[in-house]
Amino acid sequence: MLSYLHLRDFALIDELNLEFFDGLNVLTGETGAGKSILIGAINLILGERSSIEQIRAGADQAIVEAIFHCSAGAEQIGTQLEQYGLPPAQAEEIVISREIWQKGRNICRINGRIVPLTALKELGSLLVDLHGQHSHQSLLKTEQQLFMLDEFAGPVLTEQKISYLHEFNNLQQVRQKLKDLGISEAQRERALDLLRFQLDEINAAALDEAEEENLTQRLLVLDHMERLINMANRAYGEIYEGSDQIESLLDRLNRIKTEITFLEGIDTKLVPFSSVLKEVTTHLNELGHDLYAYRENLNFFPEERSEVENRLDLYRRMKKKYGSTVADIHNFAKNCRDELVFLENSAEEALNLEKEQSIRERSLGEQAEKLTSLRKRAASLLEQGITSALKELGMPDARFTVSFIGQDKPTRIGKDEVEFLFSANRGEPVKPLARIISAGEISRVMLALKSILAAQDRISTMIFDEIDSGIGGETVQKVGEKMARLSVNHQVICVTHSSQIASAADHHYFVFKEIEGERTYTRVRYLEGESRITEIARLLDGSSDDIISRQHAAGLLLKNRCRG
Repeated sequence: MLSYLHLRDFALIDELNLEFFDGLNVLTGETGAGKSILIGAINLILGERSSIEQIRAGADQAIVEAIFHCSAGAEQIGTQLEQYGLPPAQAEEIVISREIWQKGRNICRINGRIVPLTALKELGSLLVDLHGQHSHQSLLKTEQQLFMLDEFAGPVLTEQKISYLHEFNNLQQVRQKLKDLGISEAQRERALDLLRFQLDEINAAALDEAEEENLTQRLLVLDHMERLINMANRAYGEIYEGSDQIESLLDRLNRIKTEITFLEGIDTKLVPFSSVLKEVTTHLNELGHDLYAYRENLNFFPEERSEVENRLDLYRRMKKKYGSTVADIHNFAKNCRDELVFLENSAEEALNLEKEQSIRERSLGEQAEKLTSLRKRAASLLEQGITSALKELGMPDARFTVSFIGQDKPTRIGKDEVEFLFSANRGEPVKPLARIISAGEISRVMLALKSILAAQDRISTMIFDEIDSGIGGETVQKVGEKMARLSVNHQVICVTHSSQIASAADHHYFVFKEIEGERTYTRVRYLEGESRITEIARLLDGSSDDIISRQHAAGLLLKNRCRG
């Protein structure tokens, strides 16, 4: 519950320390006295955006601070605190503060630690449920209405939700395993066909780096065959045959060698020359034989060039498809074989998983139907309870229904979406709560909902800002009684102009303006005894001194005290 509120230099408030209690707390005062200032301050604590206009004139900063004592929902609040790096053990007492600076800085703190504004909004939704004349908050948000219905349904539905969620998670795990395999059965077969085709093509090509090099060299030879034959014939002729005018190179060298050998006896210095010439003629003779063999091997078949070109073209085509080198193509083939083995092995696993998925989808559908059935049973009871409560609040023709919208795709909470619908008048169709225009209707629907859902509502503090607007007489008296009953299990803080609601309160605060010098200040005073009678008398007819009004006010207080 909200136990303490501290404001400094906020709007018309210079300094305010306000303590709140269990039960029904009401704030009253003249229009414009500053009751909305207090609600605005609490809204800041709950994560609403601030404005420098909220800083008191002449001050550098405004400070808003609140202390909450949380017995209900402490576990959920502790989980939320952990997300901000705060010990969950601090969940029983929460201190939230806002600092608004003229220079634009806006500092939010939870238990002394600076946090982002979103943290206040998230935590605030667990601490306070605030309802104004035109604000719908948690109960009027359709995404929360299914949660409220489930809470109202009780432990039987909770057990079914756990069973459904267990099956939902099992199905998600199977789907994830199938996703990890990567593809469907049809896609797998297409991938296998492609891999087999690619491997067959690469294997049939029988590519080899050495062969490619030899083929490239052979094509070069074929391109220059005539020139090579002419060169071989000319070289062989020069070495062995010569011409009519010139001896062959081998004949000339042999003649020179014979002459030098003869002269060795005259000059022994010629011996090395003779040896060299002998070696040269031997090599030249061998060269001639090699050239002859080379020339003979230069012969080729006419279709050979076409065969070589076709084979090299195959290398080019394979490189274009599978890699820039023969080594790259072999690596590609290895990867294909590995993937082929994986897909062939996974095919059986996928088949088993798809069978399991089908079984679990049927099971999840059955669990979802049970969940829907329990929800519809609870919705019928909720409709009866709220319609009855609305009659007590002066709306005999009101109708409240829970609309179910089935979803094709199951989610973690089932296949249901629900929306609360309402009609205030006989013959008028029911409409979503968010489309209710009358403030009086909103206030009574709110109280009816809260009174029925109070036992399940985990938010301990409820704030109603002038929700009695637009109603009066016997109806407002019933609203006051409903609030008093609601405050048995919740802390209720209510801004009101109604004497009936104010007289039903456990704690009464009077908000007023005070002028000191040239400045106006908003003040708050806790009322007891005669001061409370005076304020209720003012609420009755605007006169706090009228004897009849004061007697009436005292009677209201006594009546509510006796009823309590």
